Amino acid sequence: MRLIKFWSLIIIAVFQLNTVPVKAAEERPQGFSFDVNYRSLKIPARISHNLIVVSMSINGSPPLNFILDTGVNTTILTEPLIAFAFDLEIDELVYVVGLGSEGVVEAGMVRNLTFSMPGITGRNMNLVVLPEGILSFSEIFGFQVHGIMGYDFFKEFPVRVNYRREFIRVYQNPTYRVRRKSRVIPLTLENNKPYIDVSLEGTTERIDSLRLLVDLGATSPLFLNRKYKDLTPDRITSYLGKGISGELTGETGRLEKITIDEFQLKEPLASYPQKEFLTLANLEIPWEGIIGGGILNRFHVTIDYPSGKLILRRNRGFNKPFHTNMSGMEVIAEGAAFNNFVINHVRENSVAWEQGILPGDQIIGIENKPTAKLTLEEVLGYLSQDEGTSLRMEFLRGDSIYRKSIRLREDI
Repeated sequence: MRLIKFWSLIIIAVFQLNTVPVKAAEERPQGFSFDVNYRSLKIPARISHNLIVVSMSINGSPPLNFILDTGVNTTILTEPLIAFAFDLEIDELVYVVGLGSEGVVEAGMVRNLTFSMPGITGRNMNLVVLPEGILSFSEIFGFQVHGIMGYDFFKEFPVRVNYRREFIRVYQNPTYRVRRKSRVIPLTLENNKPYIDVSLEGTTERIDSLRLLVDLGATSPLFLNRKYKDLTPDRITSYLGKGISGELTGETGRLEKITIDEFQLKEPLASYPQKEFLTLANLEIPWEGIIGGGILNRFHVTIDYPSGKLILRRNRGFNKPFHTNMSGMEVIAEGAAFNNFVINHVRENSVAWEQGILPGDQIIGIENKPTAKLTLEEVLGYLSQDEGTSLRMEFLRGDSIYRKSIRLREDI
């Protein structure tokens, strides 16, 4: 299984800096609604890194790609050139606060926009526009991704995610049928974010009830507060992704199991971010942890904010094992065609680290195939094969080409 770690913007608070007169348009009804009298709508999605990407237009623009993320409130545009290209005028300045003591940036707020998806329209919507260079999702996915959408969408409808067939089904009302062998789990909304209670079992300890954020915008199976790290005495250093405050690091270990209602998942991975990233503007936040896509993608998931329910039904991937990044290399895609594959991070004591591979090296060949003809998904597919698989790889470092043979290894 491929596991690329990505840190969702699990907490973003928007604080007003400059007040502007409230426009008359803001008095009109705000929010998403169905344009057609259908019980539900099936919307194509692209599943990558355990994340769900859907297309949405803004004020009649061509379709733009947004990550569905239950960890954020306001819809966020991470590519500010889009706002310029489609004449989206900033109405006011805001602070956007993310994880980490330095995770505060000044951004723009655009109001009274129209968001359009097939059969669904969001009217009088708000959009936060991040400055250039703060976050780039496209290099992580290997295709254009323009932003994140969350509570604005989920608060209106129950949404079912089919990870295996890559689509979402949006229900106009919470009158859907609960399929056989599904479990209906109480969902609590706190600060517009969804939480459920789970139990965790480590090698020497057990936690019978722990409230975790259900985060569709996090790739890894679990993130836990470091106070729970004794659940997994054996841990390795980990790269957890990139946030507003820069790169996020921590440790990863393996639990004995996690129990969600009647579902038991064996040997899931749990990551523990560094303590300094569990802050907002230098204030430590009450933070227990996250259930991310590495667990959710093992289910057919219905997330129903209006009714306060999370409905899970196992899919064919339920029993697949949890793997770390067995090469130790984090790879991003650069260039206009996203076909320059650059090492972004190398985990200490991993296979790649032992072979002397460095951040900044470019992968130019795998198994005698030039990578210029591959997609990022295909490159990561090579690096996610079975443990023990040997790979012949070719790298470019500066003006020099060198070759390495690596054998994929599970380090936990």
